[in-house]
Amino acid sequence: MRVKSTWHKTQVKTIDDIAGALAFNAWRITKNQLTDLINEAYVIEKEQVFNVIQEYLCYLVQCVDRLTFDILDAKKRQELIIALAKQSADYYHENKGERIGPGDHWQEFIQTYNSRSQDYSDYAFQDGEPNYLFMRYFGEKIQQAMTAVDDKWIIQQMVEIQAPKAFKSIQKSVNDLVAVKQIISKEEKVAQKKNKVPRSKRESTRQDIAYNNKSSSDHIV
Repeated sequence: MRVKSTWHKTQVKTIDDIAGALAFNAWRITKNQLTDLINEAYVIEKEQVFNVIQEYLCYLVQCVDRLTFDILDAKKRQELIIALAKQSADYYHENKGERIGPGDHWQEFIQTYNSRSQDYSDYAFQDGEPNYLFMRYFGEKIQQAMTAVDDKWIIQQMVEIQAPKAFKSIQKSVNDLVAVKQIISKEEKVAQKKNKVPRSKRESTRQDIAYNNKSSSDHIV
């Protein structure tokens, strides 16, 4: 699956377009972070992998929520976060189903997300970044998801290295993806398509053409 991480600034994109690209990038960031932890010799058992993944995705969605606070109006921001959480749940469900087996993994993720969303509301961003308590909460959830042998060090690893690195990655993604001419809802896009004048019905903008018929079909016999 190929998803663009940036668009031309003259383009018009929907909330769903942006949510889809952010969900893909959040999944990619999470996979890279898992590789980092394994390379640092942290032990993540097979049954623990998806617990770690869902904590990462919840953290990243919360970061997007804060990052878009001053960019989107309240309605569009809410639509974006809901769409992003649902599409993240899609990735989680599909991949866990393939690796672990069938189950209602989508609903499992949504329940965890709703719980984490409420908890993260108690923590703040400072100078445009998650503060210590925000990242420590994330680190504690990762600690609970991982094997006990790594309990002693994982929170420090998360707060000092992994959480800031993941944030910088999703921050770049947000900055790239929202830097377009206009962000519209799906409903607005549908309305624009309905009101769009077909190319064959548009008046010519060329001054050197004498033929003035407004329709390309009115001279066909």
